[in-house]
Amino acid sequence: MTEKQTVRVNDVELAYVDEGEGDPVILLHGFPDSSYLWRHQIPALVEGGFRVIAPDLRGFGDSGKPQEAAAYGMQTIVNDVVALTLHLGIKRPHLVGHDWGAAIAWMYAFLMPRRLDHLVVMSVGHPGVFATPSLEQRAASWYMLFYQFPGVSEELLRRNGWRLFKEIMGREGDHDRYLRDLARPGALTAGLNWYRANRSPEAELRPARPFPPVYAPTLGIWGAGDKALLEEGMAASGKYVKGPWRYERIEDAGHWLPLDAPDEVNKLLLGFLGTERPAHQERRPRRRL
Repeated sequence: MTEKQTVRVNDVELAYVDEGEGDPVILLHGFPDSSYLWRHQIPALVEGGFRVIAPDLRGFGDSGKPQEAAAYGMQTIVNDVVALTLHLGIKRPHLVGHDWGAAIAWMYAFLMPRRLDHLVVMSVGHPGVFATPSLEQRAASWYMLFYQFPGVSEELLRRNGWRLFKEIMGREGDHDRYLRDLARPGALTAGLNWYRANRSPEAELRPARPFPPVYAPTLGIWGAGDKALLEEGMAASGKYVKGPWRYERIEDAGHWLPLDAPDEVNKLLLGFLGTERPAHQERRPRRRL
């Protein structure tokens, strides 16, 4: 990948990769990744004729790492993405997200429907489905509760050479790289703050709010070996999408789809982005007779 650039948005420095020419595609990673997650997708999309922008979202990689949990609310991070598009002169990108990046992509689709072309979400389904998780999903998501305790979580994850963190992660994703990234000053707290700001137990007591429908053509992808997120979350997401909806299950992949099945993911992206009618076509002014 090319060298990262940086821009200051919403009082935080964002590092990002910007490669290629053509219709813009923004790739959003999750925890505990960075834009490096997309190293197999970026060259394939560039070769396919797209301009690809992959930021290190706030708290990760080479981007700024505020230490207060309030700095990681979903709308704040969506605003980061919007500000990045404005900085780059991008009006209506395709948006591709994995893990927390998928959650941000869903939220972006709600809040900025006219600034979105196609939507691709991996592993994480629509928040309307996740608002009432099954007992099985709650059990699979136990770590989200564990991450809620400031200071305690950090200490236990680091203890004995990061033993607990290694047990949680297993040999999945960029497991060795995560340890180096999270050892940076403030990085572990910043990453855990995503959960503290958005998945706290108190959040479940708030009145449920209706989500606006998603009008963008949407592709949901889930890996059959995902231990953290069950299929119910993605498979049931189509009922919230008013635009064209497509669901793909990848059998030989776990949670980290871009790494576990790069060729299949690339094929799905190249076959989907730009193929459906965009969510909002530009309207030409009528001629006066």
